[in-house]
Amino acid sequence: MSMDLGMKAFLNQDVVGAAAVPYLRVAGHLVYAYFFAQMAKIALEKQDGGDTFYKAKLATARFYFGRLLPETAMLIRQARSGSANLMALDAELF
Repeated sequence: MSMDLGMKAFLNQDVVGAAAVPYLRVAGHLVYAYFFAQMAKIALEKQDGGDTFYKAKLATARFYFGRLLPETAMLIRQARSGSANLMALDAELF
């Protein structure tokens, strides 16, 4: 996605600004996914110890990967949608 946006920015610099928010949200999701994967790995190793803390970690990780991480598909489409849909709005409408 970074390369795609970078190449489009050579033709139209507004692409970068239009893609900034969804791009950063995707980056944030990837960081969270990494951390949740690390927590889940440890929780899987320790879940048989009887501590509900690790069961809660696994439940939270399942929620994140099943419910929140899929947002990245939509965010990537938003970031790649270009700037025309944003720049077409007249300033007078605000």
